[in-house]
Amino acid sequence: MACCPAFFACFLELPFYQVTQFAGIQAIVESVASAKRIHFIDLAISSGGHCTVLMQALASRHEQPIEMLKVTAVGSGTASRQKLEDTGKRLAQFAEALDLPFSFKIAMVTDINDLNEDAFESEDGEATAVYCSLMRSSSMRTLPDCLEYAITALRKLNPCLMVITETEANLYSPVFEERFNEALFYYSAYFDCLDVCMDRCSPYRRELEETYLSQQIKIIIASEEERILRHMKIDVWRSLFAKFGMVEAELSLSSLYQADLTAKQFACGKSCTLNMNGKCLTVGWKGTPILSLSAWKFHAVSAKTSEYLM
Repeated sequence: MACCPAFFACFLELPFYQVTQFAGIQAIVESVASAKRIHFIDLAISSGGHCTVLMQALASRHEQPIEMLKVTAVGSGTASRQKLEDTGKRLAQFAEALDLPFSFKIAMVTDINDLNEDAFESEDGEATAVYCSLMRSSSMRTLPDCLEYAITALRKLNPCLMVITETEANLYSPVFEERFNEALFYYSAYFDCLDVCMDRCSPYRRELEETYLSQQIKIIIASEEERILRHMKIDVWRSLFAKFGMVEAELSLSSLYQADLTAKQFACGKSCTLNMNGKCLTVGWKGTPILSLSAWKFHAVSAKTSEYLM
């Protein structure tokens, strides 16, 4: 979600985003459970709300006190460096309140193709984890070439885990009928959720419907040329990630518990459906998938053959 009042209201009142956020951060917390120095790389940090969830979890850890949490925000293309810096300042203030050792870095590149491991200022002894919200990161959706550059750069950092959230709909099909049907089911469920969860008189809801969602639908349905929105279901991502030597990891019972617990905090929680697609969690509305949450690990690469080690 972009960092604006309408999207923030949507994040607070619709269950999908918080469900994937809390479950995804739980997976990352578990992946760095024994580490004292943690490097958290965020490919679409926005307001950094999920970072505060991570920070609270790490600050409450007593058996392995944190020596340093370093957050690196990746910005590319038209992303505003000033907005990233403002996010970093807010997170630094939050870390100070928690008495959590903290540093914030920005990896700014003109194009995602320019991303390399040097941009992350990785240090020895750090446990690295990656958080990627593909529903927010337009640069990561320029597939497949740009994705390969990013994955190659991240692999060299040897991350413990990469957590990905994505819109669970194939809205990038070149076939109009398929794209139309996917959009019809997806946005019908989304608008129904808005109707239940947000006040009809809310100016934020009106802005979402009349500006953002209508524009998304127009791009998906009417644009036969290069489309900005390139959302794909988890099955498509699996085939892509397999080519890059990535293997899907199980979401723990604790992560799934966090997802269920978060959904139940909403008055409309009974209509928020949680299902498993293999090792991936899908979060939906009355049975229609809206978002997916998956966790990935990187295969090592043989220095001799350049092949992935299974």
